[in-house]
Amino acid sequence: MRRWLLIWAMLLPFVAAAQQKDKIPSLSRHPFQGGEKESYGLFFKWGAVVSEVGTAWLHLDSLRYEGVPAYKTTLRVQSTPFFDLFFKMREEFFSWFTADDLRPLKYSRDTFEGGYMASNLYHYDWEKGVIHADINFESRGRQVLDIPLKEGVSDLPALIYIFRAIDYSCLEEGAVYPVAFAIDDKVFDVKLTYRGQEMVKVRKLGKRSARHFSCSVVQGAMFEGNQELQFWLADDSSHTLLGLMAPLRVGAVWAWVKDKNKK
Repeated sequence: MRRWLLIWAMLLPFVAAAQQKDKIPSLSRHPFQGGEKESYGLFFKWGAVVSEVGTAWLHLDSLRYEGVPAYKTTLRVQSTPFFDLFFKMREEFFSWFTADDLRPLKYSRDTFEGGYMASNLYHYDWEKGVIHADINFESRGRQVLDIPLKEGVSDLPALIYIFRAIDYSCLEEGAVYPVAFAIDDKVFDVKLTYRGQEMVKVRKLGKRSARHFSCSVVQGAMFEGNQELQFWLADDSSHTLLGLMAPLRVGAVWAWVKDKNKK
């Protein structure tokens, strides 16, 4: 028995390496279009305690950006009036990206979280390989800088649609894909893992067939280094984001899509 355990321990790194992929497989035709609107209920869960803390709204528009066919997505997050008494939260994200290969063009972020304020404004310069960034932190003041830009880098709102454009037919359960995104003054490299097909119970909507993914998170004030964000995409032609779970140092935040007929 020990011999087999030793052999398996020696082979494990090679098995893991075989699951590493160069890029996320993408559909040639995207499963979304301009005019889409989604809303999500946000919940804080700590043990047996579950509290509704806010709502997120996601909106996608089709347009032309400097003559190029593009999308613009708007993501707004707002805490409930009751939760405002404890931790008022207002977040607003905008992202512009090309309609063909979903390459980011421009991004902005305005954040107010419990008194903390920050803003980002990016212009992606792919010819020069930099992000021209105008960043303002409440604690550090304003910074204008160029952030090195490499192929595959995106921003958080655009990532939602990059994930929705995944070609399910090319996925292998357990496969790991590279993901890079920019926020504030840095680019972070994380890993996306495909967990497989499963039935997920969507709050108030019942069970739905879904594709389950997890993504490593950046260690910091809110996250532990060994935690993973979980999310579920609809296993149908829309690839709609059904829900996600973001682990915090204390508890976790869950988001579940709402019925399209309800606000």
